[in-house]
Amino acid sequence: MTRASVCFTFPDFQLVPTLEAYSYLLDSPIAEKTPFTGPGTSLTHLVIAKDLYLKTSDVSNHLTTKSHIRGFTSKYLLERANLKTTCQDTLEAILALLIYGLILFLNLDNFVDMNAIEIFHSKNSVPTLLADTYHAIHDRTLKGRGYIFCCVPLQYRWFISHLPSSFHDNSENWSYSQRIMALTPNEVVWLTPAAQVKEIITGCGDFLNVPLLGTRGGINYNPELAMRQFGFPMKAKPINLATSTEFFYYSNAPTGQREAFIDAWSKVRRKSVKHLGVRSGIAHEAYTQWVIDRAEEIGMPYPAMRHVSASAPSIPLLLPPTTQEMYQEHLAMESREKQMWKARYNEAENLIMTLDGKDEQKTHENLMLRKELAKVRRELEEKDELLMRDSKRARGRRDFYARYCGSDSKSESEDHPTTSYA
Repeated sequence: MTRASVCFTFPDFQLVPTLEAYSYLLDSPIAEKTPFTGPGTSLTHLVIAKDLYLKTSDVSNHLTTKSHIRGFTSKYLLERANLKTTCQDTLEAILALLIYGLILFLNLDNFVDMNAIEIFHSKNSVPTLLADTYHAIHDRTLKGRGYIFCCVPLQYRWFISHLPSSFHDNSENWSYSQRIMALTPNEVVWLTPAAQVKEIITGCGDFLNVPLLGTRGGINYNPELAMRQFGFPMKAKPINLATSTEFFYYSNAPTGQREAFIDAWSKVRRKSVKHLGVRSGIAHEAYTQWVIDRAEEIGMPYPAMRHVSASAPSIPLLLPPTTQEMYQEHLAMESREKQMWKARYNEAENLIMTLDGKDEQKTHENLMLRKELAKVRRELEEKDELLMRDSKRARGRRDFYARYCGSDSKSESEDHPTTSYA
């Protein structure tokens, strides 16, 4: 996760979690209203009771404080859900709230805090989840240490959606980091089902990017860096103002910063994909070179596994082995690859020979058929000639008979008239 522009930067490409991707993975739409605005705006007991289909007295009696944080214990919510008198609406609402408080927005063990309750009430959790994702990773990046527990399953599902199926075939027994660093832009699955949207949120209010408020603070994310994930080309270096990072904790937020983030969500800018041009998903040399320069500037946490170039070839160029063990491993890999290609060559050669044999047989059959047709044509011509001769002979006989025999018959009939009897 780079500091100046919030995204995952690799040696020559970038990946960006987006609102649209999280919305798809959670099967939860991004509502047309302001999401969670941060802690401090506590809901009334009446509003919480309506959300959970409970009585106001139930909320008042069981809202408690743990480590100076207000909320419900998971024990109470589970007991309330398991009561025989609990209606279906209450059961479903409580189970959903438990998912919010214990899985999506976990703060304290076995406790659903007021932040989770307010996010549940907003019915617009996607921006808050993305905010917590970016905020947690950026915080650990700045500190240079620590583990990330926020939204890990969701991050994992998003990341593996961009990995090729061949990534899981680890015949070289490389570590996970080695396989990631060896991944090329041509191997990344850029266009996932999450990208099949009609509109993309490109900015909010006066911000050139999208400001997000999570449970611990605010941060922005840059849809401009994610255009390739929607199938559109990356042509040039992004605008610096659009990729500058806004990052703060609620405890030390600059004056008016939180309010500016909240106000921005009243003017969400959505752009139809029809107006973003032709989808190609390619990266131009100017953009790729900018990414390479950024990767070199910030430094990669793992050693490079291949050469990178702004005009990178379709087949990655692997770095030469530096140790004897690496050389032997590389040699074994080359040997396996050679055997694989040899087997494919033999298979293709056998297929060609089979097709050639079939082609020769077909050619022979066609030749025999042509000979048969020629023979039949000659026989037909001979029969036509014989018919013509017979026709001429018959016509000659009729003419001869009419000329020499017809007149005699006429004269005889005149000399011997036929007698008629009554």
